[in-house]
Order: sequence, then structure tokens, then C-alpha cells
Amino acid sequence: MADKKVTMKDVAGAARVSTATVGRVLHNRGYVSPEAKERVNTAIKGTGFRLNLVAQSLRRSRSMTLGLLLTTIVPNPFFPGIELGIEQEAMQHDYNVLIWNGLSDPVRERQGVEVFIRRQIDAIIFATPQDPQNVLLVKQAGIPVIQVERPTHIRTHCVLIDNYVGATSAMEHLIQLGHRRIAFIGTNNSLPSPQGDVDIQRLAGYRDTLIRHDIQPLAEWVSSGDLYSIEDGYKRMQQFLELKPGITAVLVGCDIMASGVLQAIYQNNLRIPEDISVIGFDDTYAPFLTPPLTSVQQPVFDIGVSAARLAIQVLGNPSAPADEFQTIHLETSLKIRSSTGVPHRYYPD
Repeated sequence: MADKKVTMKDVAGAARVSTATVGRVLHNRGYVSPEAKERVNTAIKGTGFRLNLVAQSLRRSRSMTLGLLLTTIVPNPFFPGIELGIEQEAMQHDYNVLIWNGLSDPVRERQGVEVFIRRQIDAIIFATPQDPQNVLLVKQAGIPVIQVERPTHIRTHCVLIDNYVGATSAMEHLIQLGHRRIAFIGTNNSLPSPQGDVDIQRLAGYRDTLIRHDIQPLAEWVSSGDLYSIEDGYKRMQQFLELKPGITAVLVGCDIMASGVLQAIYQNNLRIPEDISVIGFDDTYAPFLTPPLTSVQQPVFDIGVSAARLAIQVLGNPSAPADEFQTIHLETSLKIRSSTGVPHRYYPD
């Protein structure tokens, strides 16, 4: 039988089941008894059957492929974590994922968009977009778009994190420990967005929490750079220590910058958390740093799962109004480790 074109009907006959049962086994959907599943798998091997994905996609008028435009792959593990979630969810629905590494470059991102459009990708996920014009180009091509984490002002489907709540939870933790002189290190690298930019939300959560506790935020306690990098975190913490503003804790916009902050503190012969407590954001590097870093955990894998699920849902409902977009909001959680503690130094307010 392996010498001719084998069909699902042939497999069903060999396994003594219906073609519908063969389909459920092939696509891992619906209930099939263990005995029937074993007979189907044995029949597949015995007949040499291969699922024709090309023919299947032609019948559906789809490529059965999602395009993923990643900002970068290294050094930030945030993005590979999202990719894993997208890939796992896509596989559950018989979708493939084609990945383009944008290298944090809008021009390279544009190249990826053009490649995906030529290949007739079913939907494109930006994690995260570098240039609004690239998002607009995909929309104009009639391809569904999902923006992740840092959406542009171009309206599309989105998967977002509540960064404001994440920052306030970190600040509440520090204030409950007794800290009142708390610095913030972040970036001013933002894209205009109706949902509010990530960095603006985190800074707002920082400031609002201080005010709620009758602590006056000082401009000298805030430092914003251009990059999420170890070098920038080190540089900004070093500036704080040289200016001696008397801070006892610092909230950092991401774990990458926080690792540079830790280096600066150690090189100035200060102890963590006895002299300065540190909180990061993302919870990527956090468990592997010294000391293990308290960090606001983003559900990175779930972000990817939600993005893929949303894309597939949109593709399954082509009659939905083109100007109606869904936004999925996911929650953060604070992972407390040994980089935060009761302050051992006190300064008058």
C-alpha cells in the first residue's frame, strides 16, 4: 500500500474505525479511546500515510502559518519566552510559526514584514513592534495583526500586561519593608500608544504609590536612559551613588538593567539588601543573579499563548468587523527574593 497514494480512508479501513476517528487522532482533537488510538497509529505506520498539509491549506485558503516578528532574540530572554508560548499554542491548532529576528532595527523589521506578506502568512504577531509604519503595512495588506506588550498607535488586536499594577506592587513591597527614599531607573524609549507606554505606566505606578504613602517623589530619584541594557543600568546606578541622594532602594525597569545596577552597588562596596534593596521587572534573569533578584514577573509564556490563540481565533472568524479589535490583559506577580529587605540606613524626610 505504501507504493500508491494512501488516504485517510485506507488508514480507517486498516484500523477498523471511521475517517472521523482518524482525523481526531491526527489533529489531537476530540475523544478517541486508547485502543482505537493505538490501532490508528499502527495503521498510519503500516500504510505509510502522510498528512498532506499543502493540500489541506489550499482547501482552507490559508498557509496555516503564523509570522512572528521578534524585536530580538538575545540578550533578553523575554522574547524567546514569548516565542515558545506562541509555538506551543500554534502546534495545538496545526499551525506553523515562521520567525523573523528584527535585531531591534525598524529597517530589518520592515524586511521581515515584506517577506511574510510575499509568503502569504495568515497572521503576523509583533513582539514587539519597532515602527508603526511596519504595522500599518501589514494591515494594508489585509493580514490580521497582533501587537504584544508595546503596541504602536496603529489599532490592532493586542496582548498587554498591566505594568502600572506591577510597579505599584513592587513599590508597596518596598514601603512595607520601611523604605521611603526609593529611586526609579527606567527608559524613555517609548512609542506613542492609546494603551499607554510600558515605561510611562511603570513610572506612573512608582510615583503614584509614593504619593499615596505621603512620600514626595523627587526628580533626583528618577533616571531614564535610552536602552534596556546592563551598561545603562550600571551607568545610572553609578550616577545615583556619586550624587549621594540617600536612597535605600531602587525599582528598575527590567532585569537586564537591574543586573548592571547590582554590579555598580557591589563595586561601591555596598551590600544588597542591607544598604540598598533592588527590584527588577520581567523575572527573566532574576533567579540567576547574585543575590537572587526580587522582580515583577511577567507571564511571558502566557503572553505568547494568548497572542497565538488570539490570532487563530481571528482567522477562524473572517466575518467579524474589520475595525473591531480585541485586547487581552494579563496580570503580573511579584516574586520576592533576597535582594530586598528592611533598610539599615535611615534619612530624615
